[in-house]
Amino acid sequence: MRFFFGASFSLFLIIACSEKGEDFKKESYLFEKLDPKFSSVDFVNQIREDQDHSILNYIYYYNGGGVAAGDLNNDGLPDLYFVSNQGPNQLFLNKDDLKFDNITDSAGVSGEGSWSTGVSIVDINADGWLDIYVCNVSGLLDFKGHNELFINNGDGTFSERSKEFGLDFQGYSTQSYFFDYDKDGDLDMYLVNHAIHTTLSHANAILREELVPLVGDVLFRNKGGKFEDVSEEANIYGGVNSYGLSAAIADFNGDGWDDIYVCNDFQEDDYLYINNQDGTFSERLAEYFSTISRFSMGSDVSDVNNDGLVDLMTLDMLPKDEFVIKETEGDEVMYNMRENLRNLGYKDQFSRNMLQLNHNGQFFVEAAIMNNVANTDWSWAPLFADFNNDGNQDLFITNGILRRPNGLDFKNYVANSFAGRDQKQGVKWLYNSINEMPGGSAINQIFSGNQTGFKNETGKWIRNNSSLSNGSVYVDLDLDGDLDLVVNNLNAPASIYENKCKSSNFIQFGLKYKGKNIEGIGSKISIYSSSGAQTKWVYKSRGFLSSVDSKIHFGLNDVQNIDSVKIVWPDLKSQTLYNLEVNGDI
Repeated sequence: MRFFFGASFSLFLIIACSEKGEDFKKESYLFEKLDPKFSSVDFVNQIREDQDHSILNYIYYYNGGGVAAGDLNNDGLPDLYFVSNQGPNQLFLNKDDLKFDNITDSAGVSGEGSWSTGVSIVDINADGWLDIYVCNVSGLLDFKGHNELFINNGDGTFSERSKEFGLDFQGYSTQSYFFDYDKDGDLDMYLVNHAIHTTLSHANAILREELVPLVGDVLFRNKGGKFEDVSEEANIYGGVNSYGLSAAIADFNGDGWDDIYVCNDFQEDDYLYINNQDGTFSERLAEYFSTISRFSMGSDVSDVNNDGLVDLMTLDMLPKDEFVIKETEGDEVMYNMRENLRNLGYKDQFSRNMLQLNHNGQFFVEAAIMNNVANTDWSWAPLFADFNNDGNQDLFITNGILRRPNGLDFKNYVANSFAGRDQKQGVKWLYNSINEMPGGSAINQIFSGNQTGFKNETGKWIRNNSSLSNGSVYVDLDLDGDLDLVVNNLNAPASIYENKCKSSNFIQFGLKYKGKNIEGIGSKISIYSSSGAQTKWVYKSRGFLSSVDSKIHFGLNDVQNIDSVKIVWPDLKSQTLYNLEVNGDI
């Protein structure tokens, strides 16, 4: 369903939630946060700061860690892996009834990296057992290590074998994205890395074309089980100005081949790599998008308006609170810099979330403001999913940063007080002043749909408590047919939110594919029923630093029967199923 703005732009419309919405009491929520004593998930991503380790000498010190979901022991229950920036990563085995066991030590998956970031769970060797790939930052400050690949031995233990697979990358890694970009039947990988501020990183945009070690993104092609860097031959940028924070894999132009959208922080443009179907990509952002986020952070893709096309959400850090807006650096500062950045070759960008709606695979229409999702504060992970099982996509967003480095009072304080100090004294003084930075704890946001756009359900679907939340996943932890939420928080216990929606119908698909891509990553599933059509795609790394379960979930509201289901497999062959019953797994 859609409405039209002007003559031709198809914009977003969602049908209002029909289940418990009107019956909720004030103290009732769609999501109930579990007590860690009940779930036994007591993981905390606790960071330590000192004069040599803080946001003052590493700009992404407060970005937090990821979380991944997947059935690692093949018992039918999804397990959870949490990333700790400085401490041991932890694996929790699902024991049913939303209770978990910490098996990190016996499994051997805590990791050796000094600073860990993102995580993906994927069956990389296609042996029927899910493996774990962890990104680490090395070569910065005193951080040591490399990205780690924990191969599942099938007996509750894992072996670190990244070097054997060619995936022991050393650099400033953010997150990995596994997909079959060349359609040869195995999984390749796109690795997002981030830059740091140097005298070069704010120079001419053409620097993005010069591949440099550590910071530039990398495209790995799987050649017989060994991953090789093919970035240069595939036309992937890897410059010192590539501040990569996330990517979204999807078929953006509708030709059946996976493309790549990369979110870049600061002045660098985002990238849209269109798959040329010959092992190479062409960067074509300007052809498809009229406007983009400036500080692009997390991202997700979904068909949000049920037209069969993939749409895109990118997050930024525009607050709703007018007081916070006034006391932090925003677009008014960028306005004075914009002409200079244009002259350096950068595209105009705006410090807010973007909801990019796909127009027939030809271009995207930005519609975040009219859908009430443009300003959600310091936002990290967007996740599209049908949380109330009404057949439409909802949106969950994690929020919060330990300290806001863009506080204007702090910037002025530093500028006025730093003068006259030598470098050694100045660094010590600056660290001792770090608490003058304004705090950035914020409320996670959740939205349902209605006929005028997204509706903010924060305070109704979830409690409106402030937090420092980063990576997040949706997953049906208790196998009851609705999607629960798991969040990795900074300096606080991880959050598991049980979804209490029980009244609406659903159907879930766990695909099994051939060859070396047995989870069917890249597959497209369309269901058809009396309420219309829905389409979803199998991609695991989503949001920010995190990886969801490969099971695909559709809410059905009161639909009693699925007329047909069309699956388009990664090799573009299709399969159709008819007359499926609801409320079960296929």
